[in-house]
Amino acid sequence: MKTKLFLLLLMFIGISAISYSQDTVSTKEAKNFIGETKIVRGIVASIFVSNKGTVLINFDEPHPNATFVAVIKTGTAEVSYADVKKGSIMTITGKIEEYKGKAEIIITEQSQIISVE
Repeated sequence: MKTKLFLLLLMFIGISAISYSQDTVSTKEAKNFIGETKIVRGIVASIFVSNKGTVLINFDEPHPNATFVAVIKTGTAEVSYADVKKGSIMTITGKIEEYKGKAEIIITEQSQIISVE
């Protein structure tokens, strides 16, 4: 009985891990999931703040060669990116969109920034 329970628990953990990993993609893979809501994880290459206050967090390579961009639009004051630095590993979530041939997520809430390491 203990063996069956252990095997059932192990199978549940395995299925949960597979489900979670399918929702998490690298910044380089994000372009394959346009239109889908995913968790995206990657290395911050540069941060740019426009004259109007829009924040562009470029991943893997600095602009214009970034593979993925996190965008915090002007007027989204409740979103803090103070901990984000070049070289940080950042994990965010949201709907992946395409803008000028690049994958991006527009961050509108602080809860979309899952972690900054």
